[in-house]
Amino acid sequence: MATIRDVAKRAGASVSAVSAVLNGGGTQSIRVGAETSARIRDVARQLGYRTNPVARSLVTGRSGAMGLVFPYSSAFIEDNTFSTSVISSVLTTAVNHRWNLMLHTATGDDWNAADSGELIDPRVDGLLLVMPTPHSPLISRCLRERFPCVALVYAPENDEIYAVNSNDHAGGYMATRHLIQLGHRRIAHLEGTPTVATSAPRRQGYRDALEEAGIEIDPSLIHRADFVRHGGYDAMKTLLERPTSQWPTAVFASNDLSAEGAIEAVLESGLRIPQDIAFVGYDDSWRAALLNPPLTSIKMPIYEMGVQATEMLIALIASKEITQRQPVLPISLSVRESCGAQALRS
Repeated sequence: MATIRDVAKRAGASVSAVSAVLNGGGTQSIRVGAETSARIRDVARQLGYRTNPVARSLVTGRSGAMGLVFPYSSAFIEDNTFSTSVISSVLTTAVNHRWNLMLHTATGDDWNAADSGELIDPRVDGLLLVMPTPHSPLISRCLRERFPCVALVYAPENDEIYAVNSNDHAGGYMATRHLIQLGHRRIAHLEGTPTVATSAPRRQGYRDALEEAGIEIDPSLIHRADFVRHGGYDAMKTLLERPTSQWPTAVFASNDLSAEGAIEAVLESGLRIPQDIAFVGYDDSWRAALLNPPLTSIKMPIYEMGVQATEMLIALIASKEITQRQPVLPISLSVRESCGAQALRS
């Protein structure tokens, strides 16, 4: 295998100049002209030279890797499409920018297990944090130590924090308003985990849509499902234990996974969807269209959010200017059979 000295000899340049061009793109003390730089790269290609990551890190002071941090290990159970979409988008973007990715997860179901200084180490140049807890101590530490950090799905406490979100309030409002327009007035809401930044705005959007329509909010129709399938199933079972006159005629679930569990509970009870109970989910994951019946869902641009967060982190590591620190991406509604709207149109 060709060494950096082989490249330097063939290109007629110093070893330090070759190192600056191939490993670090130039340093403050070494200036390499465009013609020499092009010659060095051409020779490196001819000789089949491959960059030594250790040498590159010594020149640049960077590892060339970023850390992707998930809050809990259970993010990977029950075919969690949110997590897989995030991983896919981050990995694809990192590879396209020639970065390596290191995956971190908490050892249990508590984000605080990952909120330690162990994540801020020389192995990574920055962190992408997925769904950190409110007032995350890890984000505070990153800010304090000026360690590059971008949060995905997080309600930032100040303008210093870099975070990517979608418009969850608009999503909750849109889902509930859609069901109201279909004639429903007893609409249940299966809410997410309180510590996740999307839960409160989606619930508030639900409440605002009801209030705008002059529908009194019934707290007994709001149940926690925690973004998981069994949570949706249990919450729906509880709702169906009430007298039939108090059953909801429609359900807005905080995500598709909890909607899937709730739909199972409804079908087990011998009820029909959407004739007896209509459904709207959230995320518009690939699973939504495969359910029986196919699930109407708010489309959360998860993949796009992951791409933007990764690109922000890369720019932040490179000390590039970021014009928008806290972008909020728009949402939309994907209408399918579970809400009954398609039957009304036909």
